[in-house]
Formats: sequence, structure tokens, C-alpha cells
Amino acid sequence: MVITPLVNRRMRAASASAAVIAVVLALLVAANVLAAKSSQAWDLTRAGNNTLAAQSVLAAKRLTSDLNVIGLFHPGAGSGQVEAEALVGLYAAQSPHVKYRSADPVKDTVDTKRYSITQDNTIVLDYKGKTELLLPGSQTESDFTSALVKLESDRLPMVCWAVGDGERQLSDTNDSTGYSTVGSLLDKNDFAHRDVLLASATSIPVDCDELVILDATNALPDKTVGAVDAYLAAGGRLLIAAEPWARDPKATVSLSAVLKPYGLGFSGALVVEGDPSRSDSQDPTIPAVIDYGRSPITSDIQGVVSFFPQATAITGTPVAGAQVVRIAPTSNSAYAIPGIRSSLARQAGDVPGPFAMMETVEQAAGAGKTRIVIVGTQSFADNRTLLANNDANIELALGSFQWLAGQDSLIAVPAKPNRALPLVLTQQDQSTVIFITTVLMPGVIVIGGIAVWWRRRVFS
Repeated sequence: MVITPLVNRRMRAASASAAVIAVVLALLVAANVLAAKSSQAWDLTRAGNNTLAAQSVLAAKRLTSDLNVIGLFHPGAGSGQVEAEALVGLYAAQSPHVKYRSADPVKDTVDTKRYSITQDNTIVLDYKGKTELLLPGSQTESDFTSALVKLESDRLPMVCWAVGDGERQLSDTNDSTGYSTVGSLLDKNDFAHRDVLLASATSIPVDCDELVILDATNALPDKTVGAVDAYLAAGGRLLIAAEPWARDPKATVSLSAVLKPYGLGFSGALVVEGDPSRSDSQDPTIPAVIDYGRSPITSDIQGVVSFFPQATAITGTPVAGAQVVRIAPTSNSAYAIPGIRSSLARQAGDVPGPFAMMETVEQAAGAGKTRIVIVGTQSFADNRTLLANNDANIELALGSFQWLAGQDSLIAVPAKPNRALPLVLTQQDQSTVIFITTVLMPGVIVIGGIAVWWRRRVFS
């Protein structure tokens, strides 16, 4: 029998095809085996829905002991258990200290009594003998991370709120001028706060991690200015805000006196935004900001609009050694009106912009750092502004308190759209998927290849 060169070439081609198929099959099988044994995952969602924010990852990695997470969910759909357990799983992937178990709040009375559970579908976080409860409706990533920070902290940062000189107060619930929304924001984000009467103070209390002086309508006494200066020189933290066209110009002068050691102050003039695209559509005295200076405070709000109603400009040149970030600038079309008048139209004598309406200052102070947040309007965080929109003002306010407290890496866990939950497969489901991907699909390809080869052989 003689084998022609043509037949010989066909056999070599068939052998090569078989070898390639065998290699491809081997690679597919190996890839599936590795995938089945690996917990690695990729989040391809645009908003990173299935990935923890950097702040949450850091909070998880800071755990030094086991965090026992108990999900006391009532059996049945709509309890939130699937969503909560998916979220806890993301934290567990970042730290081996995260330990989760589920329990029935009706049957497991030991847990219910131990943690004083009063609502079904509650999550308990137990860490080093301290506990936090996440109730239904408060089980988002932001809530979970906030609880972690609170559990990991030995004490809550104390915000001392200046009163006695006409400042806005946290207890004021007025829908326009009140600051009760900020009070709730501090409570929810693990800050302690108390009032401090500055007018009679010769020094700032030692437990004040941050001091807030918000739009004093009366001039601060010289001894108060001296007390604040001494507090800052020792590494204190301050949030200070002023208003334009103050009823008592000496009040603005005294607030500027607090900032004088850093070369800064308040102009007292009213800022008018001349660019309609950079202000409230109906009021040029409410500048809008979307491009912010680079700071931990603004890391999550770039491109998101915030408003600065009836602001005055921050003036001056920083002293050597002071690091200043212009958080909220106006456009070049802005101008400032020095004195009270009814017409907002630009006139001779108005000061041309651009201006800074919010700045941060940081300066070395011994072994620590002095930090100051300066705002040209208290209205950036009053009830009217915070309740009227869901823009960046809330995150600016919270971020300021967190930056002053030194919580740079835990500022403002960004909100995300509803997450797509991971697909939970039973063992039978997994076996089916493995059979389809490692046997059935490659088998179909092999059979198809053999059929094509046989057809060509027969009809050649």
C-alpha cells in the first residue's frame, strides 16, 4: 500500500489540530480548577458597587482582634439579610478578624438578651467588649464603617461649640438659620460635642479636640482672642466662619484677629458671583462651586456642586510655614461689595475677584499640627442649605470636622448606587457549571472539529 503525499499532509494537519485542541482543553480545565479554588474577584461596575471604599478597607485592616458580627434576621424575604451578609463578606475579605454568624432573633434568645435587641433584622458588631447595633435602614457601608471607627477608637473626638457671642447653635432647630442638622451629623458620625462659653474663657478646655466659632455677631473679647491663639499655637484645631456686612464690624475684626498669626482674615464684603453658571440660578449672592482645591475634605466631591450663600471673602497672604488650600473659589467674574446697598449691580469701588470662600490652613506646632478650616459664610452648613439639597455641602461640613480630628483617611465614605448582589450557588449548581464549562462546551467544540475534519476527508 502506497501513502500519497496528499494523505500524509492531511494526517499531519489532523494531528496538529488534535494537539491544539488538547492544549486548549487542558488550559480551559486548568483555568476552571484555579477559578473554583480562588476567591479573587473583579468589580467591573462603573461606581465600584461591589468594592469597599478606601476608607472602609482601612477601617477593616485596622482591626487587631476578632470583630464578631451577628446578623439577627427574621427568616423570610425582605429582611435585608442577603444584602447585609454580602456587605459583611466584603469586609471579611479585607481582614481575617471579621467573623460572621447569623441567628434567629426569636429562637436565639441568648443573643437577643445579651445585646438588648429590640428590633428584628438587627446587626450586632462586638469588638473588644464594646458593641454597636446597626438597625434596619442603617446597614449601609457608611454605617458599617462608622461603627468600626467608633469601636476602634478609645474616645470620641470632642467638638467644642462656642456660644455667648451671638454664634449659631447646634440646638437651634430653625429651618433656616438653625444648625441642628449638623448636630445630628456629628452624633451619627461618632463625634461628641458640648457648648463652651468663650466670652468668659481665659483658656480653651483641654478636652476640646476641635473648637468651632461660627459667625459671632458680637466682637470677641481680647482675652478670648488670646486664649484661642494659645490653643492653636499648641496644635489646636479650629473651624471659624464669618458673614459679610456684619451689624458690628468689630465682630469681623475680632474674628480676623484670631487668624492674624497665619496671615489671613475676612474682608467683610459681600461676594457676588458674576458668572450665572457658577451661582444659584436666581441669586448671584449664592455662589456655586464644582471645582475644589485638592484636600482630603474634597476627595469625594470633585465635580459635585456645593453652595456658599451670602459669603465674604478670605483675604491675606499666608505666613511662611503655613500650608493653605483654597477649598472653594469663585470664578474670575466675581466681585465684592464693601458696604450695604440695595443694588447688586457692579459699581466703581467694588473689589474684583476671584475670591476664596473656604480655605484650610495647616502648620507645624511642636510635635503636632495646627489645623484651621476658614469659611466665609456660616450658611454653607445651616439647616436651610443642608436640607434643601443633597449636594456636597453635607460632605464638606462632615469632612471638615473629620479633617480637623485627624481622620483624613476616613473622610466621607462616598454613597454608591444599590449594589448588585453576588450570585449564591449550591454545590449542585457549581457542579453543573463546572460540567458545562469543562466538559460540555469543549466537547461540543471537539465534536464539531471532528465533524468538519471528517467531512473534508470524505469529500476531498
